[in-house]
Amino acid sequence: MMRTPFIAATLTLVFMLTAVGVHAAAVTPAQRLDHLFSQTRTLSAHFSETVQNANAATIKQSSGTLAISKPGRFRWNYKKPYHQLIVADGKKLWLYDPGLQQVTVRPETRVLAAGPAALLAGSGKVADQFTVSDGGEHDGLHWLRLVPLGGESDYTAMRVGLDAQGQLRELILESKLGQTTRLVFSRIERNVKLDPGLFRFSPPAGVDVVHQRSPVA
Repeated sequence: MMRTPFIAATLTLVFMLTAVGVHAAAVTPAQRLDHLFSQTRTLSAHFSETVQNANAATIKQSSGTLAISKPGRFRWNYKKPYHQLIVADGKKLWLYDPGLQQVTVRPETRVLAAGPAALLAGSGKVADQFTVSDGGEHDGLHWLRLVPLGGESDYTAMRVGLDAQGQLRELILESKLGQTTRLVFSRIERNVKLDPGLFRFSPPAGVDVVHQRSPVA
């Protein structure tokens, strides 16, 4: 099952962090993220995802593409090993699983109101949602560590890896259950024109459509 709070949080960080500079003087990490977030209108990228359990054993590997357009529209498309699709059109969030022949629909505002996902809609400040610190240099990347404020999130921290040009390359999510999800990004394009049709979804004929009023973790 796809976990929409994780997806929304991940896309929020992608939107904020792409091409951010990490060596600007007299600017806090949170302020750098806020500045980039205000300057980003659209984003597209490829991603690969690896999930490990608390024993560091790999339990899932997948890949696909993503697209984001402010305010509050995104498309997260898993292509391998199985096709799954999440589309937010600004009002509703659609989760389509072709294998189950099922579409789940929920109000996007309820999902975006959960934790850091509110930033994706264009509201709030990073410092209001996270404690942000410099994680130093390793694995050829410069890292920032974001710890969510409050106890409502199902993850304990996010780590963001930036290359020498300040481009987002990796994101690591640490869950409360000890699970680690690593996302590696490539072919990133920011502020390019995106087809509006990417952010519209019509359920295919014959699939079950399930309406939910609240987000599912």
